[in-house]
Amino acid sequence: MNKTRFILIGSAGLFLIGAWLLIAHLSSRQPELRATPPLYLIALLEKTLEHHQSVFLSPELYRFVPPGKLPFLVSLQDAVTAVSDTSNFYRLNREHHFSLLILGTLQPSTRLTSELADSPLWVLHDVSPWGYVLLPKTAGTASWVPPSPKDLNQQFPDAMKRSEWLISTSENLITIGKTHDAEELLQIASSTGKCLSSLQSAQASLAAAQGRWNDALSAAIMAHRLDPGNASAAEILIRALTECGQPDKALDVARQLTERIKNQETYFLLARAANVANSKEEEVRALRSLVTLARENHQQLGASLTYLGQAYARNGERGEALRTFQEALGQGELTEEQRRLLRQLVDHLTPESPVSGKN
Repeated sequence: MNKTRFILIGSAGLFLIGAWLLIAHLSSRQPELRATPPLYLIALLEKTLEHHQSVFLSPELYRFVPPGKLPFLVSLQDAVTAVSDTSNFYRLNREHHFSLLILGTLQPSTRLTSELADSPLWVLHDVSPWGYVLLPKTAGTASWVPPSPKDLNQQFPDAMKRSEWLISTSENLITIGKTHDAEELLQIASSTGKCLSSLQSAQASLAAAQGRWNDALSAAIMAHRLDPGNASAAEILIRALTECGQPDKALDVARQLTERIKNQETYFLLARAANVANSKEEEVRALRSLVTLARENHQQLGASLTYLGQAYARNGERGEALRTFQEALGQGELTEEQRRLLRQLVDHLTPESPVSGKN
């Protein structure tokens, strides 16, 4: 079989692995902490570290910890390792017997949260715009439940702030698969008549998480119309257009978004839209930019290089694909199964017989 054709047809599994890896570590937005001012969070952490013998904090929250409190935590490297692999977290837990987990909103912290919240050992005790709190499961441990409208009115007398809290918290619930609770909060938020673009964007995310892509598209279109500058609305609109079979429109929105905001997430969405719209060279350009940003920010490259290698192969650039896959193999974060699939592609790309292509 022509080796380039093998890449285009036989490597669909690796293409999905590349996309999954990117989604798993991208989430390039920094923690917004929209309803929780940093000073409040710092005070919370100080109080927490005083009253709990052993606290686990996800890596993105270390920057909020006063220096004098850092010795009470595991090392930042151990925290990074723990959120990247649940087995590493449980190993740390056996050593430190954590009495409290505070996890932020970046991947892979949210993935760890989702896994632990569904385990028999931990209870999701609190959810807010800045993250999640989990406690060891005991007979008296209370699970988080959505606050009542009355409690919310007392806590947030201002309708705008109440709506912001509800929408941001619902987005965090959607991320960890708690869609029923998210839907309840969004229904309350809709009654305030505030933050309409953000509300529609969150409703689009909820519909997408539930597989209701036509509903997601309708809500995303409304959110984008209400506020064309709402990046979250543009992102979910790109995804919804793609899933609803409108790749050219998705690509147009992705181009506009990337003109305004150039970060890893927007470049990834542009690359994905270009892939579905069969704009191969544009996909390659977007992924090159994504890799460049990852290098500049000293971030893991395995996922983005894997996806870029796929794009090169789709575009018939065998030599570039081979070099990119070989570089990806040198990245430490890939699993053995991912390395095995990459080696298969490298073997099939190695020129042992005439192969059509640009290189």
